[in-house]
Parts: sequence; structure tokens; C-alpha cells
Amino acid sequence: MTKPKFPVLAVILLIFALTWFFSDIGYLHMNIPWIPIILGIIAVGMIFNRFRE
Repeated sequence: MTKPKFPVLAVILLIFALTWFFSDIGYLHMNIPWIPIILGIIAVGMIFNRFRE
């Protein structure tokens, strides 16, 4: 049996999503308009990694 891999990309995606969420509701005062683009790139990377295995 192989040991399951730790979902690093999923954790990074979660961190960016939470940052974006808290920024939208006003807890974080950051003006980062490129967060949705980064989320999309990470999601595409996760999809490609799943199909490559």
C-alpha cells in the first residue's frame, strides 16, 4: 500500500479562499484583485495533477 499524499494544493487553495472571504466581509483590509486568478490557476493545477496519477 502506498501512503496517501498530503493535499498541499488543496490547503493553499483553502488559504487563498479564506483570505478572499475575510477580505470581502471586511475583517481583512487588503486590496488584492488577483486572488480569483490565483485560485483558478491552483484549481486547474489540482485537476491536472489528479488526471496525471
